[in-house]
Amino acid sequence: MNDQASRLRAQMGLSETVNVAPSARSTTAKVIAVGSGKGGVGKSNFCVNFGLSLAQSGIRVLIMDTDVGFANIEVLLNVTPSHTLLDAISGRSLSDVVEHSPYGLSFISGGNGLFDTTSLEDEDFRRLLADLNKLSGMYDVVLLDCGAGVSEISRQLVAASDELILVTTPEPTSMTDAYAFMKLLVHRSALPHTRVVVNRAPSFSVAKRAAETLIGVTTRFLDVRIDTLGYILEDTAVSEAVMRQVPVLEHAVNSRAASCYRQVANNFVRHDVRTPRVGLSGFFERLLRNRSRGGGRGSGHSA
Repeated sequence: MNDQASRLRAQMGLSETVNVAPSARSTTAKVIAVGSGKGGVGKSNFCVNFGLSLAQSGIRVLIMDTDVGFANIEVLLNVTPSHTLLDAISGRSLSDVVEHSPYGLSFISGGNGLFDTTSLEDEDFRRLLADLNKLSGMYDVVLLDCGAGVSEISRQLVAASDELILVTTPEPTSMTDAYAFMKLLVHRSALPHTRVVVNRAPSFSVAKRAAETLIGVTTRFLDVRIDTLGYILEDTAVSEAVMRQVPVLEHAVNSRAASCYRQVANNFVRHDVRTPRVGLSGFFERLLRNRSRGGGRGSGHSA
C-alpha cells in the first residue's frame, strides 16, 4: 500500500509529507472558507479530511460548521456537541464551545440562527471579538464549512475570510454551479485568494482538465485568476468511512483518497499564500461590516 501512495505522489508530481515547525506558525489564525457551487460534492468531508491532514502535519486546525441545518461536521466525526457558538453570546466561555474529536481535530458548531437570521445583533458580534481574538491565537488555520450553493450567506462568509477553497467535481453541472458561485462573489464582493479542489475524480487527468477548464472560464469571463490546490480521486473507502463516521484518513490510512488528502495538505503548506491574516475576530468584524452595509441577512441570490 505504501507503493500505491508513492505512485499517487509521483502522478501528481509532488513530494512527501511536510511537517510544520512551531516556530514557522503565525500568531493569528488564517480563516479559510470552504465552499461549493452545489451540494453533494463532498465539501464537508473535504473539510474534515483536509483539516486532519493539516493537523497531522503539525498545524493547529479548528473547523467551524456554518452549514446551518446540516450539522455535517459533527456527524462525520461522530461527536455530539454540547454547545454551539451561540452559547458564547450568553456568556459561556469559548473553551466550552470548542469540541474535540478523538483524532486531534477541533470544531465549533455554529448553531441554527447564527448566520442566517436577524437574531444575532451587531452588539452580540462585538462582545465576541475579544474572546475570538484569544481563540484565534490558539490555532493556525480555521476552516469554515460554508453552506452549499449560491447564497447571500455564503457570499458574506467568503468575503470576510482570508482565503476561499472552492470544491467541485468534474461533472458539468458541478462545474457550472462552481462558476456561478464565483460569478456571484466577483460581482458582489471583494474576492479573497481562491484555490480549487477537484473531488471525486476518476483519474488525475480528468481532474486536471476540469481544474484547467474552471480556471480558464473564470480568467476569461470574470477576469479573475484562481489556482489549483489539488485533486481527490474517487474511492470507495470514502463512502465506507462516512458510514462508519470516521475520517477516511483513519478508516483507510493507505487508501488512494487518504494519499490524495495528504498531498493536498502538502500543497497548501508548501504554497501557502502569505496574505495578511485577520484571525477570527477580524473575520467577524468583516462580517459585521458587510451586514451593516446592507448585505442582507439570509436572503438568497442566484447568479
